[in-house]
Amino acid sequence: MLLNLLFIFTFFVELLISTLFFSSVSERKTSLPITIISGAVLFEIGALINIFAVSTVWLNVLFSFVANLTFALCFFKIKKVRAVFYSLLLVAVSTIIELITIFVISSLTETYITNYESEPIILTVEIIISKILYFLIAMLLARFADKNNQTIKTPATFYIFPIITSVAVIGFWYISLNEVIEYKNQIILAGVSLLLFLATILVFFAYRFNAQRENKLLLLQQEQDKIKTDMVYYDVLEKQNDNLRIYAHDAKNHLATIKNLNTNPQIDTYISEMIKKLSEYSNVCHSGNRIVDVIVNKYITECKINGIDFEFDIKNNNLSCVEYYDTVTILGNLLDNAVEAVSVAKEKHISFETDFRNNFSVIIISNSCDRNPLNERGDITETTKSNKRLHGFGLKSVKRTVKKYNGDIAFDYDSAKGIFVVTVMIEN
Repeated sequence: MLLNLLFIFTFFVELLISTLFFSSVSERKTSLPITIISGAVLFEIGALINIFAVSTVWLNVLFSFVANLTFALCFFKIKKVRAVFYSLLLVAVSTIIELITIFVISSLTETYITNYESEPIILTVEIIISKILYFLIAMLLARFADKNNQTIKTPATFYIFPIITSVAVIGFWYISLNEVIEYKNQIILAGVSLLLFLATILVFFAYRFNAQRENKLLLLQQEQDKIKTDMVYYDVLEKQNDNLRIYAHDAKNHLATIKNLNTNPQIDTYISEMIKKLSEYSNVCHSGNRIVDVIVNKYITECKINGIDFEFDIKNNNLSCVEYYDTVTILGNLLDNAVEAVSVAKEKHISFETDFRNNFSVIIISNSCDRNPLNERGDITETTKSNKRLHGFGLKSVKRTVKKYNGDIAFDYDSAKGIFVVTVMIEN
């Protein structure tokens, strides 16, 4: 019975370590409870193999690799090549540490651990020591594997807990070797050691995922603050544009009057050129939706400064069905992404258009792009920025806002033309 419980415990601990590791190097597809429950079912198959079938080292190694790989691919947003590499790495580290631990403990006790049920303390010590070392090395590897992730750091003092656990387990082991203790009490000591070790892992687990949750809330708040700041900026920009348009209109009238009064052909030509320039300024976006106009005018100016060709066509739909705040969220983030992508592309072109399709308002933003930013699922999950965990919330805000209108967002990349297209559907 004890042996079976130890098998179940061992594979559950391996699940927790794998969850911590893959959460450090990638992002989860599912919620934490679903990930843990589903992962437990997957990993505990290994315990059942050891309980009901013939258990060998190579069978356990093979199962551990398959379990880690399946777990990574099913519950984390990670590429297949990386998933295979990290699974092999984890299994190799776990196996080597376990073999070394067994060899050392067997040498110290001058016994070979063949009869597990008769040596509960030795077996417990071997499991705890090997898994603590595996856990520490896995966390160290995770830090090296995700060099760009600086948002969540486990305090160094937390690593005292595994050390204390190891000392306590060795102390229990020493007592068992030097004192005459009944088998029942040995079982109790083994159980206390396992619970102490499990508590150590759960401390790391709770800290890391609470820190992750708080970090996401902070980033979402920062995204909301950015949108509010943009709203204020667009209000100020709209007032400035109104004043400039009034000035341009009055200036054109004054120049036209001066031209009519003038008899010098050179001055006429000069004035005509000035009127043309003022007309070009006045010929900006006038969709009837003030926030759309301000946003488009802003990007017209920004793209002109950066040498980007910016085209827009919103004659058919001015997005009046979308609240101002949501319009800023959608257009601001998507056009920011387009400008960022074009800034590093050979061709520099952005196109923005709107339309009606059935009962939906459609937003289409396309931009030149030298590389395909889509993954195998046709979604954008990576960024070229240095800290990947601090970015991507703009797109998440867009998706959340689109969902609010029962809409959808789709991405497409034309590799032949080097054009990336975002299509947003919003229910009217």
